[in-house]
Amino acid sequence: MKYTDQFTQEQGDKPRGIPLTDSEGVELTPDTDAPAFYCLTAAGAETLKFYIDSDKIRYYSMVDINVTASASVTLAVALKWRVLGADKEKYAYSMALTGTQALQGMSTAYPLIEDVPPGTKAWIEVATGGAATVAVNVMGRYKV
Repeated sequence: MKYTDQFTQEQGDKPRGIPLTDSEGVELTPDTDAPAFYCLTAAGAETLKFYIDSDKIRYYSMVDINVTASASVTLAVALKWRVLGADKEKYAYSMALTGTQALQGMSTAYPLIEDVPPGTKAWIEVATGGAATVAVNVMGRYKV
């Protein structure tokens, strides 16, 4: 069973955490305190990618994106799609967090609702200013 099969829900259901994966579709490690947050660790200043439906088989709607870090490092967050053979940023979801914001808070990007059709390669890209574990949560629903 694919990880997305367990997420299928009726249209009127409330949003829930969308499972995030690596580029191969392997589910990332969930945070022990907040299992709907998925974690990747940066050894230094690097770019982390949290894929949404890496198999590109679902139609889903995103409601918001939440980001935090385990250390005081700057974070540049973007929702990206692959379109016309290039990586494109969805500017409504861009965030730039100071080290204090990343460590002490949880920043959220939330335009109304972002519908993503099947076949779309989409991911959350987080550029870190240093070593830290970054946790990302995407709230939404898959269409059935």
